[in-house]
Amino acid sequence: MRYSLLLYILLAMFIEIHGQSAIFLHHSTGQGVFVDGKVASWINQYNSKNGTNYTVTARAYPGTPYPWENYPYDYWNLWLNGQCSTVDANTQCLGNILQSYDMVIFKHCFPGAGIGPDQGTPAVNSPVKTIGNYKLQYRALRNLMDQYPAKKFIVWTLAPLHRLGTTTEEATRAREFVNWVKSTWLSEDGKTHPNIYIFDFYNLVAESNTNPVNGKVNCLKYEYEISHSNGDSHPNLLANQTVGPVFAEFIVNTFKGQSTGINEYDNRDEIIISLDPGQHQLSIDISQTGENKMSVRIFNINGQMVYNNPFSEESTMLINTSGFPNGAYIIWIIAGRHSFVQKFVITRR
Repeated sequence: MRYSLLLYILLAMFIEIHGQSAIFLHHSTGQGVFVDGKVASWINQYNSKNGTNYTVTARAYPGTPYPWENYPYDYWNLWLNGQCSTVDANTQCLGNILQSYDMVIFKHCFPGAGIGPDQGTPAVNSPVKTIGNYKLQYRALRNLMDQYPAKKFIVWTLAPLHRLGTTTEEATRAREFVNWVKSTWLSEDGKTHPNIYIFDFYNLVAESNTNPVNGKVNCLKYEYEISHSNGDSHPNLLANQTVGPVFAEFIVNTFKGQSTGINEYDNRDEIIISLDPGQHQLSIDISQTGENKMSVRIFNINGQMVYNNPFSEESTMLINTSGFPNGAYIIWIIAGRHSFVQKFVITRR
């Protein structure tokens, strides 16, 4: 027993000293967050400050000769239905990927949120986008990831569609599936699945207000639209720069084995932030959430943390921003189950 414990401790020390690596499998939406959000830069700066050696590599996956599709069916088809390759990086099997990386992060591009109604009996081998089919495919993928207990996985929730690129019914089904992934997928079988983590991208960029001033509920937020006049569902630069540091820190926390789950993002009606007219003080009020404790972090647009208060026992907070240079910043507030991520700009004359 003592020998086993010592071996475990030495292994943990070895991993920490020599670092851990992740691969991020994505298409265009993920590329935007990774590049515009400066994810790799954020992690490099964390390494420099903390003496760690965490790395993340981005790969467009799957690619030619496989169709440019990365929906639940496609990961099932590649990794469980024998359509992957042991050598081609564009269609590589999960087991082969894991020979080179400690963690795999994968997501679906925004057309995955175009979920139609269930018709007939769901089938795991069906490429039709329905909640029933998605659930079967996710269960199969969950069982596959369980076979690699020494590895870690991060799964993104869906990327929401532009309000002009979807219907009310499709958007509602997308949120329903996201809620199932967050609340049921990893607990319905009575097992813990401790190596699977969920990054809730959907609730970072999807509109949750049922009657927003602009935009549409369950769709890409109005302020995150590339265009307000066409249905391009790619999140814009503001969205990518807002999510990037949050995603980067999530990756680091997952490497460290810390709990990273947050149930609700961006309760705009409940968490209030405002700058004073002179832009020398930022006020935060979480009283409408019913919480009286919060943690607050602020990052500059390069992903560097410029303010960190990990624990405050007050429902209001004043932050002195007089030392902040002019520029854009991202604030991340966590209050119990509530979380708020927003960009603000300081432009003093």
